[in-house]
Amino acid sequence: MKKKAWKVILHILLGFAALFLFNAVGGRWGLGIGLNAVNACTVGVLGVCGFALLLILQTMSQ
Repeated sequence: MKKKAWKVILHILLGFAALFLFNAVGGRWGLGIGLNAVNACTVGVLGVCGFALLLILQTMSQ
């Protein structure tokens, strides 16, 4: 059980890092996704699909 919990935490941290890098690079083109715990969990758990989902939702809300 502990091993699964650490794996989920690692994925969330990687999701946070991916969002941070995207915001650093995407800012040049006016793209950005909010950097918060919910978005980091979405990207961390769902991976690329979660990232695409957030990006689509962000563009639809503009």
